[in-house]
Amino acid sequence: MTDGAAGRSGSARKLPELRWWWVAAAAAATAVLIAAATWLLVSQVATAPTSDTARAELDAIRTALSLAVGTGGAFALWLAARRQRSTEIQIRETIAATAEDQRHREKVQLATEFDLTERRITELYGKAVEQIGSDKAPVRLGGLYALERLANANPTLRQAVVNVVCAYLRMPFPEPSWEYERSRAADLKSGMPEAERQEREELQVRLAAQQMLADHLLEADGSPEKWGALDIDLSRAVLIDFRLERCFVGKAEFSRTQFLVVARFDQTVFHGEAWFYDADFDRLASFSEAKFLDRAVFTLTRFGWHLSARSVRFLGGAGFYRSKFCGTGDFRDGEFAQFIDFDKPLKLGEPNHEYGGDSLSWDDFPGTRFNFQGAKIGQLAEEPTLPDRWSVSADGTLVYRRELDPS
Repeated sequence: MTDGAAGRSGSARKLPELRWWWVAAAAAATAVLIAAATWLLVSQVATAPTSDTARAELDAIRTALSLAVGTGGAFALWLAARRQRSTEIQIRETIAATAEDQRHREKVQLATEFDLTERRITELYGKAVEQIGSDKAPVRLGGLYALERLANANPTLRQAVVNVVCAYLRMPFPEPSWEYERSRAADLKSGMPEAERQEREELQVRLAAQQMLADHLLEADGSPEKWGALDIDLSRAVLIDFRLERCFVGKAEFSRTQFLVVARFDQTVFHGEAWFYDADFDRLASFSEAKFLDRAVFTLTRFGWHLSARSVRFLGGAGFYRSKFCGTGDFRDGEFAQFIDFDKPLKLGEPNHEYGGDSLSWDDFPGTRFNFQGAKIGQLAEEPTLPDRWSVSADGTLVYRRELDPS
């Protein structure tokens, strides 16, 4: 019982004592009133004629008794009303104290249940993380799926689970010594060298971790399988056949990440800054219809084959300074809302210290083509730097100024 309830109960216990003093005072006052009225009536009777004395005395006594009875009845009614009020007050205070006690018990029960639930979640989380550190691939897979179930059921754990998955993918993993594309099924044949067997098993775990991110980094709609935009940090990771399409990402960190085979970010929305600083795309890098709401940094990035970025939207600016394009760069129908920063085109005879000091231009990279047809640039903070032969028209459209067809 709370202090307020105890105070109310103490005040209720004082009520009978207070009523006793009120009753005694009222009784004394009533007696005085009756005595005074009787004395007045008898004195009037004493002055009455002798023949009427007996009758007058009887009338006086009757009147005095009637007065006493009426006064007593009124007093009894008053006492009943006071008793009823006192009873009602006691009942209300009892009900309030009982309700307060019930609320207190419910709070204690909820706190106990919450503590037990949190303790259970913590135990499951710790066990799953411990499984991920196992030297057996099936146990590691089981830990990943346990984390997935926890994140589905507990939204507050989702960022922590993504952090663990990203940390696992950042662990050292050498480029496979066997042909990945021809044996993606990862058939474990008898007589296979143990090192290759472990590589193939680890690859399956890493592919499952990558798929977990792709399956759940979707726009949140209340369903447990869609976790919404969360931050990911895969810097310095080795990612094979990485696909994060139609996903929603918070801040993305891919600095110095190595993308083997393909990397797909088609229709993905980056809500925070996206860093691909010094990343290496082995073959295809696809950002078609992707949307960057904040700055996108591709400084020193190497695109080993083809960059597909059709209808991409860089709403916070895009920097490709000192990036190396070994193939084509397709930015058709793209949007560059703030700035676009490529290398400053070199003039003939101007040394390029990055590539051994020789004079180079965009055309010196075999097969390199840039296509900005239909792309537009918005209000720029500074003059954009574009690949050679491209410039910005008066309406913000990128146009090709020389005879070579960019397509």
